[in-house]
Amino acid sequence: MTAPILILPERSHAIAADLRAQLGSEKVKADFPTLTAYAVDASIYRMVPKAVVLVESEDDIARTVSYAVERGIPLTPRAAGTNLTGSAIGSGIILDVSRLNRILEVNREEKWARVQPGVVLAELNKHLARHGLLFGPDPSSGDMCKLGGMLANNSSGPHTLRYGSVKDNVHRVRMCLASGTWLDAQSYGLDDPALERLLSTIPAVRDLFVFVRSHADMIRSKKPTVSKNSCGYNLFGLADGLAGGMFDLPKLFVGSEGTLGVVSEATLKLVDKPTATLTALIHFRHLEEVGDAVPHLLELEPSALEVMDANTLDLIGRAQHAVPADAAATLLVELDADSFDVDLHERAEQMEAACRPYKLASELTLAFDPERREQLWKARKALYPTLYRYDPKKKPINFVDDVVVRAELISELIRYLEEFFEGQRVPVAIFGHIGNGNAHIVPLLNVNDRGVGSERST
Repeated sequence: MTAPILILPERSHAIAADLRAQLGSEKVKADFPTLTAYAVDASIYRMVPKAVVLVESEDDIARTVSYAVERGIPLTPRAAGTNLTGSAIGSGIILDVSRLNRILEVNREEKWARVQPGVVLAELNKHLARHGLLFGPDPSSGDMCKLGGMLANNSSGPHTLRYGSVKDNVHRVRMCLASGTWLDAQSYGLDDPALERLLSTIPAVRDLFVFVRSHADMIRSKKPTVSKNSCGYNLFGLADGLAGGMFDLPKLFVGSEGTLGVVSEATLKLVDKPTATLTALIHFRHLEEVGDAVPHLLELEPSALEVMDANTLDLIGRAQHAVPADAAATLLVELDADSFDVDLHERAEQMEAACRPYKLASELTLAFDPERREQLWKARKALYPTLYRYDPKKKPINFVDDVVVRAELISELIRYLEEFFEGQRVPVAIFGHIGNGNAHIVPLLNVNDRGVGSERST
């Protein structure tokens, strides 16, 4: 939340001592094993912090933020640490929200839940299933990732095609700003007296409102015409909201990676669980035909449409996941039924008809029951763990975490990347959410091999 500064070793000990005096010894850790553990997340980076604070209340958050700001010490909020790009590590104080792990309230009728940032996504959805509900965004780390990290990163996942990313599913975020002020960030009507009170109370929010309103046309004119954009602060969401008569503050704070404040709770938008689901695997012999097939499959309104290229299938093991040897790419398609009137077997026939013009490596693999569907998802969900175990020296590197092109151009992108990395003699996995043209590019590299580094730079 503040710019990094040089912290001398003797000052590092003082930081932990100061925080213990304010918060108690059980909430502040600065021993070698703890600092070593918190020096890494799921990325390739390593940065040893000076202290770790395990907050248990809003008062703990406020005291820690105030201390860090007053002394100019970098503060990094952290949840599960499953981030792949180094956002959960820092050189100053790590503020761990894992102990704030309660589901505070669920409203079945209005379809919302109020949760703390330390709640694990899988545990939330397990709880919501009792009410016939779910929280739509589903990153691949869903069994481990926590809501705080999802809010910070504007997480998405395979079912973004239907449910959108986190920013599309948040009603309200409560957070502590660097000033020490607590803000309930929600969407306000422009004529709402509550907005007027907010703008008069928090100068930073007032300045933001005036800035976006004054430059709204220019901001909207610069908005990328892509299906996904997580770059920078989401001023586009604010400008779009103003055009619709709303000041939609959650759009700004979701995805800000803890740089604008620390979240203590959020009110999430929920959806009904589908009454039934069909999952299918489609193995294509020719990569070029994948791009041709996608628009036709999108007409079926899938909830998920994923792709794995030939290299990815080789790396995770074709035989282990029953993938034909001559498959150049595999699509995973999921269709939901929202009522018992929808016949998914009929939808399956429509899917087979859409694929009939193409040369497939096998018949479509269809699954209707939960156990069989889970089997079909195994290859996709096991990608990162499998890639980490593939080679003791080479590790998956998020070369470019998200690339977005038009869905029908994804085959061209994959072909270009396969040829590029083949020329570099680097194994690479290319996979992603082809339904909205979103690809992940993950080469396996030995970062200690200077030869690989020189090849990448040429």
